[in-house]
Amino acid sequence: MKILHTINRWSFTITVLLYITIFGGLIAQFILGILQVLIALYLTYQMNKNGLVHKAIRTYWSYVIPYLLLLVIFSNSNINPNELLIWIYLAVIPMALAAYFVYITKTLKNEMLVLTSSKTEDATENLK
Repeated sequence: MKILHTINRWSFTITVLLYITIFGGLIAQFILGILQVLIALYLTYQMNKNGLVHKAIRTYWSYVIPYLLLLVIFSNSNINPNELLIWIYLAVIPMALAAYFVYITKTLKNEMLVLTSSKTEDATENLK
């Protein structure tokens, strides 16, 4: 989990920095989105295997799936929305979802560290 969070955090940071060039940020955001969806799929699969899907992961999916569906629907329509709405939909919302997913991976990493340290303490006590 620590590695996944590190990859996710650095990918997010690089994407934010590339937004200096705007188009570099949009391209990096596309790659970040694919990476985060793959990580989320992996985490969902691993947690589902253990019978427990974290509430934050379920919340993430409840935001991402409708966003992706609307993206597909609107990209195939002839609607001419305001330019501001396009920027909000293509840049602001995905980066907000990405920031939330960085928070999720950080939370899960910290929970894993707490679980690992408590298991280590229990094992140490059992040795005494």
